[in-house]
Amino acid sequence: MSRQKQSVRDIRRANRKTIVNKLYFEGPLSRSDLCEITGLSAATVTNVMTKLLDEGIVQETGLVEASEGGRPRTLLAINSKYGFFAGVDLGETHVQIELFDLTFNNLGTVRRTVSQEENLPEDYASWIVAGINELLEKAGIESNQMIGVGIGVPGIVERNGGVSIFSPNWTWENVHFKDLLTDKLPFAICLDNGAKAMALAESLFGDGRDVKDLVVLLIGTGVGAGIITKGSLYRGVTNSAGEWGHTKIVLNGRSCRCGNYGCLEAYVGAPGIITSLNEITPDSPLVVKGDQLATIANLVSTAREGDKVSIEVLQNTANYLGAGIANLVNLFNPEKILLGGWVGLQIGDFLLKEITNYVQQYSLPQPMSATEISLGQLGQDAICMGAASLALEEFLNGNLKRNRNK
Repeated sequence: MSRQKQSVRDIRRANRKTIVNKLYFEGPLSRSDLCEITGLSAATVTNVMTKLLDEGIVQETGLVEASEGGRPRTLLAINSKYGFFAGVDLGETHVQIELFDLTFNNLGTVRRTVSQEENLPEDYASWIVAGINELLEKAGIESNQMIGVGIGVPGIVERNGGVSIFSPNWTWENVHFKDLLTDKLPFAICLDNGAKAMALAESLFGDGRDVKDLVVLLIGTGVGAGIITKGSLYRGVTNSAGEWGHTKIVLNGRSCRCGNYGCLEAYVGAPGIITSLNEITPDSPLVVKGDQLATIANLVSTAREGDKVSIEVLQNTANYLGAGIANLVNLFNPEKILLGGWVGLQIGDFLLKEITNYVQQYSLPQPMSATEISLGQLGQDAICMGAASLALEEFLNGNLKRNRNK
């Protein structure tokens, strides 16, 4: 008997998931539309829809004339005000927090610049709590209206344990970061690597939508990749898939913050680019001490104006980056590769053609012929949107409702 009950429950859960996802990404739709799109019976759609309407997740939005004549059909859509998400981009140079309604309209943003010395987990936890509370107060939203918060972090997040973060760049090891937030935020908390979060956002809302095999590159202080295969995030056995920045590009090359040598990150991450500049021009006036963002902005700006040293540095960076991307092309054979992260967007906007040429030079012709390389569509908001999408995904799968209720 228990097996039969479990089976029925699973079927109902799957039907609900199917209908909610169709309404979310393709709505508004009528009940007959849902029957046609999903293949579910009219009785099943009606039963699921009745519960969704009662819960307030779905609302009626109007009528549409039936194409075959007869009575008008009622259109149904996700209720954007049912609940809210927060997305946190927890970076090495900043903390950015954004608030979204259920259909991902941005309701507010707070951002804090972080110095290289300010990297204690407790500090970051305090900033996150304060930032979310500030956004909720400004938007007039109570905490019990929240569905969840997603947090994109550097380094490896262990999903098996659910709470640990290993970040060699920060010297965080086995930090139970979620525990620092649980008592202060009375709603669901979802953690994952920032590159994975960004890939999820681009696949759901950006230029990777409807792309089954996608790679999204996060290039900032650190370097990583989020990989979408067959429409889903590829995580690997320990959720560490995508540590592309620590693949070797130069044998016995520069030291990397991970403790190894010759990693791609040591050449195309912000500190690596600044090192390249200093190797050519020691004490360059373009370098703003302690401010990677300003230094990279200066470098790109002067390159656009024709400065030879700046152009040389960025061309060398494009060369290394092209070789690193070629490895991804040869290894994963993706349909599309998107450049993101605050460094990737700036360099890509200036040198995308050159980067693509280097990729073509270093990759195999057959997989490269099927790969498109472009900039991420979501820009600087991608990680926040992706982090919030971690909670959205759980909601769409039926695992979350408002305020930690399941």
